[in-house]
Amino acid sequence: MIVRVGIIGLGKIGHRFGISPQGDPLSHSEGYARIPNVKITLGVDPDPVARREFHHRFPEAQVYASLVDVPDEMKLDLVSVCSPTNLHFQGVTAALAWQPRVILCEKPLAPTVAEAEMMLQACTAAGCILMANYSRRWTPMLGALKSIISSSAGLGTPTGACLRYNGGLLHNGTHWIDLLQALFGQITSAQCLETPPIDEHDPAESIKLWWNNGFTAYLIAVRGTGCSIGEGEIWGTGGIIRYSAGGQQVIWQTAQPTQWSGFKQLTQTETICSEGVKGHIQSAVMEAVQLARTGGQTACSGTDGVLALKVVEMARNHRFAKQLQIVH
Repeated sequence: MIVRVGIIGLGKIGHRFGISPQGDPLSHSEGYARIPNVKITLGVDPDPVARREFHHRFPEAQVYASLVDVPDEMKLDLVSVCSPTNLHFQGVTAALAWQPRVILCEKPLAPTVAEAEMMLQACTAAGCILMANYSRRWTPMLGALKSIISSSAGLGTPTGACLRYNGGLLHNGTHWIDLLQALFGQITSAQCLETPPIDEHDPAESIKLWWNNGFTAYLIAVRGTGCSIGEGEIWGTGGIIRYSAGGQQVIWQTAQPTQWSGFKQLTQTETICSEGVKGHIQSAVMEAVQLARTGGQTACSGTDGVLALKVVEMARNHRFAKQLQIVH
């Protein structure tokens, strides 16, 4: 079966990131290009340079500046929505007219929960699988973390986490929210630990997260750096997990008794994953293609995407400042 693919948004993640120096696809287009019996049929982007670059790479594809220019008779099996977040709703609803079996939408699904829920409802009504590209769901890092958390000799009872990030709560922060929910289940309460204004150049926000079992985690905003930050620790009664470089490296330290009553010590570090995010785009698009062919369950669904946004809105609606009594 030939899977016909369309890509809405031919910018960085859609096409222009291309291939890493190590040979891994970093864009949806290059990921699809590596899969047998996949035909990249359509590209849509208002930027003429982006369209020209895409068409040079995929000369058989039809390329348009606007969704309204796409012919009514267009039929696709799979669509990637890689446009800016505020245009995701428009892209998903337009793509449904092409009768795809799967839509792979970049994160976050939408600027608001309400918009994301409408997208999910529209896809469900059309019998289309909506995937949210929280790409860490398809990485070796997630498998390494799950193995330590579930092992009887591993994390034990989780008691806390501290994650550091930048790049905006919606854009990068929801990556870590989704990761935590993939590991520990649905977050039941969230609170923003600071008040606006947020740095417009790096709109990250620090938040606290709770689960029903008493587990808590902090997502701490790091600002004023020109590099991407993604690191942190998850600890439990059995030891500490540490990850760095966005999860590319994951190490583990076991907590062991000491001669001092009531105290434990950590063993030397053990690397449990050194290729944490390798192949994240390739794995996501491969799953999308497989779902277009045979159906099934996705590793990160539209529902997962909605849940991540609900945590953001919950945190913003319960700011720390609201609990402070200001004395004049």
